Amino acid sequence: MLLPDQVMTLFLDPKPLTAFALADDRNRVFDLASLKGKWSFLFFGFTHCPDVCPTTLAVLARARENIAKSAVGAKDVQFVFISVDPNRDSASKLRQYVKHFDASFVGVTGENAQIGNLAAQLGATYQVAITPGLADYPVYHTTAVFLVDPRARSHAVFTPPHDAEAISRRFKVVRELEAGKAT
Repeated sequence: MLLPDQVMTLFLDPKPLTAFALADDRNRVFDLASLKGKWSFLFFGFTHCPDVCPTTLAVLARARENIAKSAVGAKDVQFVFISVDPNRDSASKLRQYVKHFDASFVGVTGENAQIGNLAAQLGATYQVAITPGLADYPVYHTTAVFLVDPRARSHAVFTPPHDAEAISRRFKVVRELEAGKAT
């Protein structure tokens, strides 16, 4: 069951994610354990993206600033950009790309099967249209941002148009709801 509004759909019964194995922008393992203990905002895209990715990452950077200024802060929050184009997006390229938006952002990629595994669990759609002889091939991807809770469960999805203030306000409500359940 879900509670949708114009910014976010909250899953009342969050679905636990299952094992996946990717690598972060420092060539460290990024897997299910990397999601545990933190709220994770996950966004799927690619560094050659001309518009959606830079715009969304800029909005997420502002949302992170808002969250960091809140009473609970951002120490248990991470923002993860998952490249669906591992052919062109190396760890060093991802690191340079995400740091342009926010020094705390993490870039992640890996083998196509593992990217597809995580994307399918979250309902993130994408298609890489590799064309022989064409270096600048198109990549189509969801514009949604996925929220994974500290227990590595798919908790909510933010749908465009993205707005930093709306995302940070909704996230505050989600945290309060979860804190209320724990008491």
